[in-house]
Amino acid sequence: MRSAILATAAVLTLAAAPAGARVIEATSVLPPGESGYVSITGVASGTGSPHLYDQVQPYVSFARKDAMLGQPAATTESPMPGVTIARDKFGVPSVTGATTSDLWWGAGYATAEDRLAELEIFRRATEGTLAAVLGPSYLPMDIATRRDFYTQPELAQMVASLPAAMQQRYASYDAGINAYVDYVNAHATQIPGEFPALVITPTHFSVEDLVAIGVYLARTTPNGDGDDLNNMKALLESGPRRFNTILPLRIKGQVATIPRRDGLFPSVPGRTRAEERAALHRSYAYLKRIPLPPASSDGTEYVSGTMPSAGSAADRAAARSAVARLIRPIHVGGSYMVAVSNPRRHRSILFNGPELGISAPEELYEIELHGPGLDVRGITAPGAPVIAIGHNAHISFGLTSGLSQTNALYVQRLVPGHPDEYYYRGRVLQMSCRDETFQYRSEPTSLLGGTLPSVGHVTRRLCRTNEGPVQARAGDYAFSRRYATWMDEIGTLTGLAAVDTASSVAQVNRALSSVTWNENMMAADDRGNIGYWHPGLLPIRPKGWDERLPYPGDGRAQWKGFLPVRERPHVIDPRQRWLTNWNTLPSQGWTTGNDPASERVGGPFFRGAFLDQLAKRLVRHPTFAGMDALVEQAGTIAQQRPLDAGRLRAALRGARGGARVVLRTILGWNGSYAREDSSGKVAPGVAAWQTFKDKLQALALAPLGAAGQLIGAGEPNGEHLFDAGIGQAYALRALGPGGYRRAASETYTALVSRFGTSAPGGWREARTMTPESSLGAEQPPAIPFFDRGTFEEVTELGP
Repeated sequence: MRSAILATAAVLTLAAAPAGARVIEATSVLPPGESGYVSITGVASGTGSPHLYDQVQPYVSFARKDAMLGQPAATTESPMPGVTIARDKFGVPSVTGATTSDLWWGAGYATAEDRLAELEIFRRATEGTLAAVLGPSYLPMDIATRRDFYTQPELAQMVASLPAAMQQRYASYDAGINAYVDYVNAHATQIPGEFPALVITPTHFSVEDLVAIGVYLARTTPNGDGDDLNNMKALLESGPRRFNTILPLRIKGQVATIPRRDGLFPSVPGRTRAEERAALHRSYAYLKRIPLPPASSDGTEYVSGTMPSAGSAADRAAARSAVARLIRPIHVGGSYMVAVSNPRRHRSILFNGPELGISAPEELYEIELHGPGLDVRGITAPGAPVIAIGHNAHISFGLTSGLSQTNALYVQRLVPGHPDEYYYRGRVLQMSCRDETFQYRSEPTSLLGGTLPSVGHVTRRLCRTNEGPVQARAGDYAFSRRYATWMDEIGTLTGLAAVDTASSVAQVNRALSSVTWNENMMAADDRGNIGYWHPGLLPIRPKGWDERLPYPGDGRAQWKGFLPVRERPHVIDPRQRWLTNWNTLPSQGWTTGNDPASERVGGPFFRGAFLDQLAKRLVRHPTFAGMDALVEQAGTIAQQRPLDAGRLRAALRGARGGARVVLRTILGWNGSYAREDSSGKVAPGVAAWQTFKDKLQALALAPLGAAGQLIGAGEPNGEHLFDAGIGQAYALRALGPGGYRRAASETYTALVSRFGTSAPGGWREARTMTPESSLGAEQPPAIPFFDRGTFEEVTELGP
C-alpha cells in the first residue's frame, strides 16, 4: 500500500508547467522507410515508392530525421473536401481534418496509400485466411487464429461496446481506406503489385476487419501464450528442484524498472515464499497423473477435406515465392525505453525503440494528425486508428511489451466417450464447438505471371470450454487457455486515445487506468516529470498452484479477480531521476511466470542491467546528445560483456595456455559487434565471446538433464543476437572461475579449428547482418545487425 500512496502523492504534487514549456526537440527513424507501395511493374525488383528504403542509411548511421510537429511539406493532396495530406521529404503524412471525422478519414486514406498490401496481409492474418493466398504452410497459423480469437458476431459485439466517439473514429478510418481501394480499382496501374501477383483484387474493409487487427495486436504484442506445456514436460522429466533451478520465480539480482525504494508491487499480493514452494510440489503431484499432449496437438479435430502433405511441392513453391517470404505477419518482439529527468531545469528526455524485427514494409507506420483537439505525431500499426508511441506538444510516450502473465492453461478432464463434455465442480459441462473450413492454395502463381493456382480445403472442429479455447488434447484431457482480456482487448484503444491528447504525466496516469492490455508505458512531460506504468488486466493467481504450469480445470485454481489499478506496478518521478525498461520485470515484487519472457531469470545478467548502467551515467548530465550516445551504445554492445568483466578477470588470474588467450581476447574487447576494420571484419572478441557463451552453457546445463534442455533451447531471438539466452545467462552466473577457464579452453580449440590459426588476430568474421522478412514484394537492401528499435524516437521536453 505504501507504493500506491507514494505514487498518488507524486501525481498530486507534480510541478506546474513553466512558461513556454513544450517539446524542445524530437527526432525519429523508421527503417527501411515509410512506404510499402510496390508497383505492378516493380514487383520483380521490389521497386515502387521513393520512400521504400530512404531511412535505411540514416538508421545504420544512428541518425534520425526531424520529428517535430509541422514538418515542411514536400507534397500535398486533398483527396476530399476538408482533408489535407501533406507529406514531408521522407513521405511521412501529416493529415489535417476540418472535423474529427475528416481527420480519421484522411488517416485511413493515407495509410492505404502507403500500406494497402500490408493491410490485406494483416486482415488475412487476423481472420485466419493466409493459406488461401500464401499456401498450405500457413494452415497451422490460420487454424490457431480462428481457434484462439473471435467470430464475426463476436467482433461486431465488441464494436458495439465501444464508446460512440470511438465507433465513429473506426467508421471514418474505414471509409478512408475504402475510398483508396475504390481509387486503385478504378486506376488499374496503381494497384499494388502484390494483388495481381497473388491473383486477388483489392476489396473493401469492414470495421470488424480493422477491429480484428487491433484485437490481435492487443493480445499478442504485450505477451504471448505461456510456455506451460514445455514447463510441464521439463518438470516431469527433471523434478521440482532442477525445474526451480533453471526457471525460478525470483532470482537474486533480478532487474526491475521500478526501484525497490519506490515500491515492490507484488504480482500475487500476500503470497509467501513458503506458499510458492508448496504450490510447486502440489502442481507436480497433480501433473504427474496428466498425460502430455503430443507436439502436433492443436486441440482441433479433423472433420473433412484434403490435407496437403508436409514438404509437398506446393510448400516448396510457397517458400520460393517472393510474396510468401514473410516470417510472421504480425511479429512479437522486444523493445526498450529510457526516461531521465532534470527537475532543476524542469526538463525531461524520453527514448523509445520498439523492436519488432526489420521487415519491408515495417509493421509500424508513422503519421502526424491534426484535427479538433488533437495534434500528435508517432507510430501505429496499419489498421489501428490511434497513435501508440509518439508525442504531442507537451508529452512524449513510449511502449514496450509487458510480458506478464495475462493468460493461463487449464487441464480439464473429459467425460469418457464424449470428447466435447468435461467435468467442472462436480458437474458435466458441454463445450461450445463449431466447424471451420480453411481454404489453401496448393501452388502460388509466379510473380511474373503463370497459370492460376489450384486450391484445397480442410474442415476442423474448434471448441471452447468455460476457460477458453481448447489448444491441445491428450487422452481424456483437454487443455484450454484462459485470457484475461477475453472480449476486452479493443477497450485499450480508448485509453491510448486519451494518452494522445494528454498534456501531463498526471493525465497519462489517469488515461492508463482504463487500458486492458499489458504493454509497459513510459511518459515524459514538459514540466520535467517522468512516469512508468505496467497496466492492464493482471490476474490475481491462486496461491496454492504454481503459476509456471498448467492449472487443474475443475474449479480449484480459479483467478481471484484482477489487481486494482493502485496495485499495478507504476511510479512517477522516482527519486533516482531515471527509468529504463528492456522487457524488464516491472518491480522487485513481480515474478517471472510461465511466459517465454522467462529470459528475465537471467538476473544480474539480464540485458536490462546494461541499460541501467548507461542510464545511471546519463542522468548525471542529461542531454539530448547524451541520449543519442546511449542509444548507440545499447544497440552495438553485447550486453553481458561489460556485465561479466569481474568474473572474466577472476578466471584470467589462474588461466594458462589457450584458455588464457581466449580470456585476454575477450577482456581486451569492448563488446562492440558493430565496429569493423578496413576489410569489413569485426574484432576477434566477437567470435570468442559468442563461442565462449555456448561452451559455458553446455558445461552448466549438462548436469540438469531435461530442465537444462528446456533453457538450452532458449537462444536469443532475431532482435537480440548478441544477448545471452536463458541457458547462457544461467551459465554466466552459475559457473565459477574454474568453469570459465574450462569453457575458455574449449573455445580456443573451437576457434583454432574454425579459423585455422591460433593467433587471435585471425579470429575475425564478417559483420552480422539483420535477419529480414517481407510483408510484400519489397526487396530491401541488407542492413547490418543492431540490437535496437525498428522505430526510434528521442524527445526532449521543457521550457
